[in-house]
Amino acid sequence: MKMFGKIKYQVLLAAIMLICATSCQKVIELKLDNAQPQLVIEGIVTNQLINQTVKISQSVPFDNSNVFPPVSGAVVTIADNHGNTYNLTESSTAGTYTSIKFQGHTGYTYTLTVQLNGKTYTAASIMPGQVRFDDLTYKDSFFDSAKKIMTVHYLDPVNVANQYHFLLFINNVQAKTVLVNDDSFSNGKYVDYDLYQDKSDIRVGDNVMVEAQCVDRNVFLYWFSLSQQQDNGNAGPTPSNPPSNLSNGALGYFSAHTVQRLSVTIR
Repeated sequence: MKMFGKIKYQVLLAAIMLICATSCQKVIELKLDNAQPQLVIEGIVTNQLINQTVKISQSVPFDNSNVFPPVSGAVVTIADNHGNTYNLTESSTAGTYTSIKFQGHTGYTYTLTVQLNGKTYTAASIMPGQVRFDDLTYKDSFFDSAKKIMTVHYLDPVNVANQYHFLLFINNVQAKTVLVNDDSFSNGKYVDYDLYQDKSDIRVGDNVMVEAQCVDRNVFLYWFSLSQQQDNGNAGPTPSNPPSNLSNGALGYFSAHTVQRLSVTIR
């Protein structure tokens, strides 16, 4: 592609290493170009009774800083396939739209609709069944015993395709590494999944919280594609146009997923 000449050698090398490390998945080819700014939508519905949230912003060129200007003035709704529709209103934080409190349900299909400047953007996501995560533990890093690696433990349900997305927080600050897994080689098995990340150190005294999400296949592919190129230093919602479930050229994702949080203090 025409912009490859601008990508540094070390970024290409890191990308190759990441692709090799994730060989169990089909490699997703991403566009690394400086496209014109596009609408970025990041919406979620969870199985918790909360104000569900949609964030709308505008993309920036690939080689710019990872700061996305918020977009105001959109009309945002979330509907399910059981006749419920929720209107979201813009909060005091520009570009952030929230619903009344409602709880998502396993097996329901949720459809997001965003209307802005005469255009309509939609996305649908089916909330998967919740997988129970039994424990969060830690162990010494192979390279430095003072640093810790977190491990989540769970039984993957048999005969069901499951996909997982993990958020890692260290002392209430989210680590930047994109962490995903699926059951391509662990269907029906007990899993001890190491959350390898090198963006932040985990040491004695730190409080670590992991939010474990069960996501649908399209959302998993979005996060997996970001995990392939997260070492390019620009891993945010749209650094390289990962595959989106949104229509009409919008970037980002809409995810209906379950949530479970586990925490531990490193001793």
